[in-house]
Amino acid sequence: MDISAIYAITAGGVFAALVFARIISILVKWTDLFSVLVSRHLTIPYFVHRHRLWGPWSRASVILHVTYAAMNIFLILFRITSLTSAGRRAGELALINLVFPLSATHLSYLADLLGIKWRTCCRIHRATGWMTIVLVSFHIIAMIQDQQFSFSLYESQDMFTLIGAASLGILALCSNTWFRRWSFEIFLRGHQILAALFVYGTLRHLSDENAPLNHYLWISLGALGLTSCLQLMILLYRNGLFAGRGAPRALVTFTSKKTNEDKLIVTAARVRVLLPRPVQVEAGQYINIWIPSVSVRSWTQTHPFTVTSWSRHRQDVMELLVQPRHGLSADLTRHALAALESSVSFLALFTGPHGTTEDVSQYESSLLIASGFGLAAVTPYIKKMIYGYNTSTLLVRRLHLILNVSIYVRSGLANDKTTFGEHKRFCLYQGTPDYESIIALEASGDMIERLPNIQQERGRTLVMISAADDLRDHIREIVRGYLHQGVQLSELEYQPNDG
Repeated sequence: MDISAIYAITAGGVFAALVFARIISILVKWTDLFSVLVSRHLTIPYFVHRHRLWGPWSRASVILHVTYAAMNIFLILFRITSLTSAGRRAGELALINLVFPLSATHLSYLADLLGIKWRTCCRIHRATGWMTIVLVSFHIIAMIQDQQFSFSLYESQDMFTLIGAASLGILALCSNTWFRRWSFEIFLRGHQILAALFVYGTLRHLSDENAPLNHYLWISLGALGLTSCLQLMILLYRNGLFAGRGAPRALVTFTSKKTNEDKLIVTAARVRVLLPRPVQVEAGQYINIWIPSVSVRSWTQTHPFTVTSWSRHRQDVMELLVQPRHGLSADLTRHALAALESSVSFLALFTGPHGTTEDVSQYESSLLIASGFGLAAVTPYIKKMIYGYNTSTLLVRRLHLILNVSIYVRSGLANDKTTFGEHKRFCLYQGTPDYESIIALEASGDMIERLPNIQQERGRTLVMISAADDLRDHIREIVRGYLHQGVQLSELEYQPNDG
């Protein structure tokens, strides 16, 4: 190659790089418009509304699930000459779909590895799990039909087939919402045991002739082993292995009230987790905590709690706000009588922090909506944005918090609006807020003071919510109409349960 050709290639490469950079800059300008269109027509509106047994499913969710199912159906039927061949293909596809559900013991850790929200990871886990169940069912029917419906339990291969199929069937039946709400810990351990039985039965079911199919299961188990080892090492390190400062301690204080019958009711618990090693916690993240000495059954229970404390630097102490409900949170309240005027200390272990955090640096105003204990989820964001405003490290110039609470007032409020606080910035209203007008006002930017005679570009608005299901659905519909004005909706990891 002569020197002229080298020069021509170099010049052409520079020209191509400049053209590529120009194309990228043009596409970046259209990114916001594309994002608005996708949010307005696909991700925000519901195709199937919320129901106690299913939903809600957005249009984007329905499209993705239908596409996923169609791909599997196409692969089953592609160039297939018989039902038996289709059944074998379905069995192979089931093993491939099984890779994701088996790749980690803890969905929170898997979501962190993939950089997605826990709810998104759960949806993928659920979709791939049900697809595996459907494919395995079709595989079983096709294979039994090929054998003229003959099935002998005296043959070891058929016995392990029955074990795998039965465990998968029971797993599907026990995935009902009622079982999860009845006792989540029992459901979770049973779910894991049944999945292990299915994998064992499948490995023994596959004969030497189907040895290549074992590779899919070994890939799944290899991923499971790798993620479990990483999770264990992180757990031991963050919980003080070789730190010389002991294990974490959980200091619990209670807030309570007395009823008319002089009965003590615990309304909330504040947990301060003292850490042997400082941990960086971003706003909106949560930890899974294990406190074995709370009760007899608590050694089998872990519970996720949102970290309400926030700091720019690593934290030595994490603060949690606990709503007494079921399981570990209910067991904690039994120690309230012993710690009315003080706190009670427990040995604790934790995993995390888990979860994603919302980037609030690009918004000029933020509207935070919370109901009940949803306040715990928005509190670290409030602290972060106030810190960013005071240090001029964030663009935020306005912060508006709406907290929905239900309180009993014996004689009623004197006015519909009651101000309180040192600067009279907190207002107590009766009734339901007009969210439509509030969001419209925040989107307009009229509440932000601007310099006179200077044309300033209006900043973006963030609507952040951790509230009951009905309120979230209502806010989604309102925000959908203001996306073109730079309004962005963020539903936090923790959402309070209506029940």
